[in-house]
Amino acid sequence: MTKNTVQRLMIFFLGIPAFIAVVLFLSFGRNILLFAVVLVVQALGSREAVSLFKAKGVAVSRAYLTTLSIGASAIVYASPALSSLFPSSPGSLEWLLGAVAIGSLAAIAPFAFAKTDAFPLLLARISASLFVFFYCGALGAFLVYITSCFGQSVAPVLTFALMTFGNDSLAWLVGVTLGRKRGIVAVSPGKSLAGFIGGFAGSIAAGALAFFLFPEAGFGSMLGALALGLATAFTTILGDLVESAMKRSASVKDSSDIVPGRGGILDSFDSLLFSAPVFVIIAAFMGFFPILR
Repeated sequence: MTKNTVQRLMIFFLGIPAFIAVVLFLSFGRNILLFAVVLVVQALGSREAVSLFKAKGVAVSRAYLTTLSIGASAIVYASPALSSLFPSSPGSLEWLLGAVAIGSLAAIAPFAFAKTDAFPLLLARISASLFVFFYCGALGAFLVYITSCFGQSVAPVLTFALMTFGNDSLAWLVGVTLGRKRGIVAVSPGKSLAGFIGGFAGSIAAGALAFFLFPEAGFGSMLGALALGLATAFTTILGDLVESAMKRSASVKDSSDIVPGRGGILDSFDSLLFSAPVFVIIAAFMGFFPILR
């Protein structure tokens, strides 16, 4: 058994139970502890994302983009209270949209005052700034929505966790034990067809489990829960591959070495960041986990 395998198993058997305990027994202040975790992920993730661009010779302001990212999540977290200040009482999704839109504009606005000597790399720097905010700030804000803005505090968080962690865990287990056909995608040649199938199975099974665990979630039927699991499975896998493509372009193995057995923050949360918007949008449109008002 390799060191990486031992570290992954420790995270699975110790980290996941600890996470579930926090959700079940420490869900006070609209999951303020999970909100704090997302802010840490955004701060460290922004640093890693900026370093990936720096490896390609494109420099952007880490402090500024981190501030914008954390600010977007803070607005989403505070949205129920902020809504009471306006006659129209905008919902949390509207606040999220506004925070993402204004944050995106703010990420690129400073380049309007660029000096002449900065022109050759200006387009690359504008693209990098917008991407870092979108990847860490906008997508991170959707994680805050899941943890803090649905009317039910436990059901959406654990359903999302089951669908994403279940995908990752079963994909790894099936890939290690049964994976034969590899090299399906160039950005991550170690991934196997069996692993992808295992990931889909993990998320779909999590959807079925959530249907029975959380009857108050409003799935309506098993089909609704399975559809949410299928969509989350696809975006979970896609998020992992997108981050692998980023690392390939930057010629690095991991985004950093801060997480034992996983690499960096982006290596660990890439799938969650990518799948969070799809989870929120489907749940909101279908009426799952009634929103907080």
